[in-house]
Amino acid sequence: MADFNEKMKIALFGTCRIGSFRHHFDCTDFDEAVSYVHSTKEIIQLLKYITKQVEIPDSINRFCFRAGILSLQPVAYSDRFLSQFHEADLFVIEVCARRKYLYQGYYLHHLAVDKRLHYYRDTPEKIMKDTLVQYQTQEEIEKDVSEIMDLVSPRKILLVSHINATIDAPRSLPQMVCDAVTGAAQSASSRILPKRPRKKAVPHVITIGKRAELISLLRETAQKKGISFFDPTVALERYPQEEILETESPGLPPGHYTPTGEKVMGLLYSEEVRKIMECR
Repeated sequence: MADFNEKMKIALFGTCRIGSFRHHFDCTDFDEAVSYVHSTKEIIQLLKYITKQVEIPDSINRFCFRAGILSLQPVAYSDRFLSQFHEADLFVIEVCARRKYLYQGYYLHHLAVDKRLHYYRDTPEKIMKDTLVQYQTQEEIEKDVSEIMDLVSPRKILLVSHINATIDAPRSLPQMVCDAVTGAAQSASSRILPKRPRKKAVPHVITIGKRAELISLLRETAQKKGISFFDPTVALERYPQEEILETESPGLPPGHYTPTGEKVMGLLYSEEVRKIMECR
């Protein structure tokens, strides 16, 4: 598998949760150098920024991209971005949110306006006040996925969802999570992950409803568009959640992988890429 992986160039459009691809593949650095993206609108904007199809004024650029928010200055464009775009063999597109933040025709990163975190304190009051927060419909997301496909054509896409964690209950695997995982994903996890003792399901364990809805929407969209889809929740078949996901600050749902979670996801993603690319 090493020789196969060494020949691959993976373009990452998503969050830190798909960083585990780097354990097995040569990857672009759009995520770290420019931004972690969450919604389809942010992904399209980043694709167009990288390919010089859109320019974003510095006064707004700083709030559109994670790197700009962290550095307190606009992200400088580099021709390296365009080169990496053209070198990529496969585009991993992680969609983990339906919420979009629109300001003067541009899509802001959630850190710029999300009051659950401290970064918004550096955002001008006018931007905070005038940013329109909206939730995307299924039709809009499906249309956006089609546009993403056109932007990266003829390269293939792996559409990835958020992981559907449990909240407000002991973190053993609930049956409702098992039922939500596709048969194909179950088969993949059985081949790749070691057999682990499974804890007994706990009654009334609550999964994150909005994530479940988005995962279902993305799975259906991928089927309609004829592209590959992967739901990371499959990892919870073999590992208890506390081994896969870190405990977040109060008020925030689980969203970051533990070191074990990183390794597990790297193995699953590597196998998924092999299946996709061997079908070329």
